[in-house]
Amino acid sequence: MIYIQRVLTSLLLTFTVLSYVPGVSSGGGILHVFPPSLQDESIAVARPAVLLSRSVVTVSESYAEYRIEQTFFNDNDFPLSGVFLLPMNDYERPETIDIRMDGVPYPSEIMSPETFFPVLRELTTSMKDPSLMGLAGRTVVVVRPVQIGVRGQRSVKCQFRLPVAIEKDLLDIHLPLDGERYSLAPVGELDIRVRMKMDRPVRSVFSPTHNLTITRETSHRCLAFAKSVGKKVRDGFQLISSFSGQDPDLQILTHKMPGKKGTFMALVSPPLDLTKNKEPEKDVVFVLDSSKSMGPSEFALAKRAIVSGLQRLGPGDRFNVFVIDTRPRSMSDRLVAISDESVAQAARFVDSVQEGGGTDLYNALVNSLEQFTSRKRLPVVVLVGNGRGTVGITNPETIIEDVQRSNRFRARIFTLGLGRHMDIALLDSIAASSKGGSLHHLGKEDFETLLNRFYSGVTPPQVSEISLEFQDISPEEVEPDPIPDQLGTGSVVVLGRYGEIRDTPCRVRLKARIQGRPRTVTSAVTFPEVDRSNSFLPGLWAMRRVAKLLEKEWLKGPESEHRGRLPMLAKEFGFKLPPQTVQFGGPQQRHSSDLLWRFKTSFSRSDVEADGFRALDGKVMRLSPNGVWIDLDYHASMETRVIEFLSNEYFSIVRNSPRLGVFMSIGTDLILAREKEALRVKSDRGPATP
Repeated sequence: MIYIQRVLTSLLLTFTVLSYVPGVSSGGGILHVFPPSLQDESIAVARPAVLLSRSVVTVSESYAEYRIEQTFFNDNDFPLSGVFLLPMNDYERPETIDIRMDGVPYPSEIMSPETFFPVLRELTTSMKDPSLMGLAGRTVVVVRPVQIGVRGQRSVKCQFRLPVAIEKDLLDIHLPLDGERYSLAPVGELDIRVRMKMDRPVRSVFSPTHNLTITRETSHRCLAFAKSVGKKVRDGFQLISSFSGQDPDLQILTHKMPGKKGTFMALVSPPLDLTKNKEPEKDVVFVLDSSKSMGPSEFALAKRAIVSGLQRLGPGDRFNVFVIDTRPRSMSDRLVAISDESVAQAARFVDSVQEGGGTDLYNALVNSLEQFTSRKRLPVVVLVGNGRGTVGITNPETIIEDVQRSNRFRARIFTLGLGRHMDIALLDSIAASSKGGSLHHLGKEDFETLLNRFYSGVTPPQVSEISLEFQDISPEEVEPDPIPDQLGTGSVVVLGRYGEIRDTPCRVRLKARIQGRPRTVTSAVTFPEVDRSNSFLPGLWAMRRVAKLLEKEWLKGPESEHRGRLPMLAKEFGFKLPPQTVQFGGPQQRHSSDLLWRFKTSFSRSDVEADGFRALDGKVMRLSPNGVWIDLDYHASMETRVIEFLSNEYFSIVRNSPRLGVFMSIGTDLILAREKEALRVKSDRGPATP
């Protein structure tokens, strides 16, 4: 304890702040506190919680300006002293930095990776905690010691700017969120906003870590934001933007580790300035699920969704409303012309529908498709319900095949999934078979926001009949296949693998129709033998692959090749899978639908990560029953080098290879596979066997 006090004293005298940003990367300061002592014994302390984390990044052609605000809370029965660390990456330094605590300016010292490493060693050794080792190799800023009272709060605001480097029309923005992850407790409110103010058009905006909401002001300006309340933060924030390019725009990102298959992601963005053609007149059939399985609250939302769709119809449109029941029925025997009176009548009809009965999904869909009579109008079906057929023909494959066969006028079917017993696999397959779209309400998003998002896609596609041709490599297991039409304003994301063992120049040809006119765009891309960037790609590809296999298994029943492939992927990437047998209507069924939707749509692998697994910098670590984190690339036959936790050798190897610090931070006992050997880090209390 005397040693801890000596370290604390030296830190209080010499530290100011740790701050650094790589290119365009910073955010998430750490409030590191020291335990007080009582009669030469240290007292266990809870790390300060983060009540608020707000980051605003404004990006221009030359600079990225950061405004970071955090509020920390001391949930201990005694005051604490510590230091505030604002980590950055590599050797980039802000031109100026302003740090204020509770509105008072604090002096700060920017420390290079070499200067900061001895400090990192002292902090880690004094606390016998490796959590900060991920800061190795990074520039950090030290603000002098911070005091925080009993049950007290500290507000920290940081403002600085960094130069921007846009390479090959791509910009990669990182907010490591070190402090938010370090706190361990859920973050009260996390708010991240990235505003683009560019001289060139902003094409695609994509995050592999968080679900984004994107607002476009002009072709050169947009706002992307992510927000959460009361959730733990396990990953930093990353945003990738592309600029200028062709129409439609094609960007390809790659990742490949030695001895493994490579992964690529293609981003297809719609043209910037499409000719504003007159909106085609639509024939829209709304299909409302009124079956008993919906549940009262979900049924009320379904009615609300149908009425919202009616109110969005335009001049010249026609419509009808079908009700799914034991015997499907409709508001009218034919399509009705739009008018204030007809919409009001339809709203009254929807309001009068009572919940109950079975679900003849098959006949409701087939009958709705028989409403269409003209190829000169845009046919659309909007299905709102849980997708669970219980009456008549219920086999999923038969429903999909017969709906396709009955769809003579090529109507696009859009599905909005609601209810506890939602069959996401069937709803998505029905939509995909008609090149429509699907969305599902899982209770995690404001319903009105979800409706706006859903109906914004119920429009003619800007880019259709999309295909990619790789002339010099053989892509494998491409998802999605076939590539869907581009609906709304977002980009189409295509993922796949490749097995080439050398750098391979390749011409990638994008073929599509833009407002019905054929267009071809060709890009020259090198698929590298080794590419350590974009380490999120293998996990993201695997998520989409698992979703595809789960859908096939749920629609067609367990198939031998899928039964083996799913557990293999789950083991390789540390994913959780739904139980093989799911009881209809039981609690597992809803969990399984939620999990499938996350595999299909989420970009954050932590949403599908199994307990006891962690993805770190392209590797997957598994926690053994003995409490040892083990690299999934490790094999018992590997030559293993044992290193004592906190030893000179432990710090020496991290100083020489700073990237290892990320893995060391996971725990005091671990096994890490490297190219020529395995490292076994062992604490004095660690198990003899992993």
